[in-house]
Amino acid sequence: MRPHDLLRLTPHANLIAEDAPAWVVPSLARAPFVVVRRARIDGDLVPVGVRGTSRAERVPALLHRRDVAETLTPESLARSTVPRRPLPALAALTDVANAAAQFDLVWGPAGSVGFELASGAVVVTVESDLDIVLRPQARHTRMDLSEFLRRIDLLGVRVDATIESELGAVALREWLLSPDCALIKTASGPQLGAFAW
Repeated sequence: MRPHDLLRLTPHANLIAEDAPAWVVPSLARAPFVVVRRARIDGDLVPVGVRGTSRAERVPALLHRRDVAETLTPESLARSTVPRRPLPALAALTDVANAAAQFDLVWGPAGSVGFELASGAVVVTVESDLDIVLRPQARHTRMDLSEFLRRIDLLGVRVDATIESELGAVALREWLLSPDCALIKTASGPQLGAFAW
């Protein structure tokens, strides 16, 4: 399990969350999905986040592996054929897929778009950004990623791209500006340094 993976809960899943607000139970009843957080996995317990109906409603929790019914990766959601509502962030998925295919980039949607594709919950709005995860391979160059960003910047919706590797994750835009001193999100916290894959 990796950050951004969406986990469908089993019917009797038991989340471990301190002082969970009242909205958590009805939110999970509507859409029994949580997202894997970027934190150390301690044995059987997976760090996850619960999503509510607003941006302010996010709660960290821990989940036993036995309580995971299904794991959906951003990459699997990129291939999803579920019907999409006619909103900019959802409509942009096809164009992002075409741009990624030009460079043979492995990618997938995260954030509200990924959550809606996985769960069917209506969470994407007309103002929503499209968050995507990229997993470049050794052959991909800085020039490739710069050109990919140039293409997705033409789509008419803000696309926030994150590069993921074994080191952690960086924002594509920030890495292109400063590849040798990037803010790297790791399981043990943020670090400044060179980022590679």
